[in-house]
Amino acid sequence: MTDKSTITIPAQDLDEDRSYKLISAAVTPRPIAWTATLGPNGVNLAPYSSFTFVSYSPAKVVISVGPCTEVLKDTLVNAQNRGEFTISSVTPDLLQPMVDSSHGFGPDVSEATALDIALSPATLIQTPYVRDAAVAMECRVDRILDVHDDHAHRLIIGNVVCFHVADALWQGDRIDPIAYASLGRIGGPLYVTRGEIIRAQISASVKI
Repeated sequence: MTDKSTITIPAQDLDEDRSYKLISAAVTPRPIAWTATLGPNGVNLAPYSSFTFVSYSPAKVVISVGPCTEVLKDTLVNAQNRGEFTISSVTPDLLQPMVDSSHGFGPDVSEATALDIALSPATLIQTPYVRDAAVAMECRVDRILDVHDDHAHRLIIGNVVCFHVADALWQGDRIDPIAYASLGRIGGPLYVTRGEIIRAQISASVKI
């Protein structure tokens, strides 16, 4: 077997644009947190693809919000002020309204209202979630951390206090992984839909 040819790129040699393109393409696909917060002018709705869960007992999620070097993102301001937010999943039927909500609307504009995105009231908090989302989570802010990078990104860590799951996906104690076709972001205008699901388990020959 021949050795695989590789290109080695020290991070310190990259300018900002190349660094972003490289890391965003390397860490992919990324789940999308379509995040709703309450502001003085209604519901702010913005997608973030630097998002994952960080624990399950209790359930916690984290979103990276930025850049915040000059003006804080509405999501961050509202989450700080209200102490809560919701996350709605994105499936192919919601792709275009999700993308449209990433437009730089002013702080006095509600994306949900401007784009006519239907919302459902939350159960345990005040912030609604996207009505047609297959899965949604109500969250209370646990803490907000400064990443200490050049663009002052912040991490919003939230405690999930309530889940909403579409009936068609619910298997009694879990979400159907086959039926749940959530989208992932690759980079730029590129997104990926659910393709072939591959099952893999530890080989029987592996000894501990």
